[in-house]
Amino acid sequence: MKRLSKWLKRLKQGAIFFIIAIFLILIFQKVTEAPPHQPQTSQVIRGVWMTHVGSAFYAWTGQLDDVFHQLSRLNFNRVYISVYNDGVTYPSQISHRNQETNLPLNDFLNSAIYQGHRQGLKIYAWFEYGLILHDNDPLAQAHPDWLLNHGQVVNGFVWLNPSHPEVEQYFIDLFTEFADRYHELDGIQLDDHWAVPQEFGDYVVPLTRLTETITTTIKKINPHWILSLSPNPPEFAYRNYSQDWPVWVDRGYFDEIIVQIYRPTVQAVATTLTQSGLAKASQQVSVAAGIFTGFLGDGLAITQLSEATQQVELVLDQGYGFSLFTYEYTFSFLRPARTRTKEAYFQAPKLLPPP
Repeated sequence: MKRLSKWLKRLKQGAIFFIIAIFLILIFQKVTEAPPHQPQTSQVIRGVWMTHVGSAFYAWTGQLDDVFHQLSRLNFNRVYISVYNDGVTYPSQISHRNQETNLPLNDFLNSAIYQGHRQGLKIYAWFEYGLILHDNDPLAQAHPDWLLNHGQVVNGFVWLNPSHPEVEQYFIDLFTEFADRYHELDGIQLDDHWAVPQEFGDYVVPLTRLTETITTTIKKINPHWILSLSPNPPEFAYRNYSQDWPVWVDRGYFDEIIVQIYRPTVQAVATTLTQSGLAKASQQVSVAAGIFTGFLGDGLAITQLSEATQQVELVLDQGYGFSLFTYEYTFSFLRPARTRTKEAYFQAPKLLPPP
């Protein structure tokens, strides 16, 4: 019993020391946060997507300022942070929390806004999951009548019905709560999951109607926000997902379009650019091409940075901006290379903003 008592006492002392050490590390990192920086001025979108797990990890460990300082030094000017993926990553009365990022004493989006602005970056909230849910999601379980075709799984997800009035109200409430909470944010982004697969039929009209309702709701609260959309090329998006996004641009729903051109080679990117809709959209809004750098999921792999930066160079030569998917597979430890080596690819003269 005495040995057990001593062991428990040591364990308790060790736990206390560990907590104190973590606290001191976090305090020290806060005191020694990265110095402010401004990227070279550019009207061209130079962005990067950051996953919900990555941004929460960097915020919780005190590294977010270093990450944003790095991006600023490399002349990025926008970061799209996932906040809606199997639940939300921020305090909410409307949606359940994402369990991977439900960390105590931390609203990492507020941290991202503060640190991003210190580094001259625009910070966007990326509502990544749009109309999709996993079939075991609490929302899907609580409201099976909100789902298309009785919860049929398509592409690994169940899909919310954009014509259902309670689905519309859910998103009005979700975005209203969010817009009221984060006035300092620079923008918000929807993507190719704000859509309905062709397996469910033609939903072009109800999806357009829902999009108008949501974007109008957001703009009434925060008219200064940049509303961004990251779809697939227009013909593919319309035919396969009822996304008539060129019409959405014509009607002024969005201020920024980043077309996903995730292709394995420069040649494939060049071909897709001609069908991307960017040329026409660029006459009305800011535009960019989404470039894939890596994500180990659904059979995807890591693109060599030599290839990715050639794709970026091509896009810039065409007069468009770019956004990389994702930060973690471009600059973090998930890409096995020295930091200096990875950064050097984006410091090449052809990738720098014009003086």
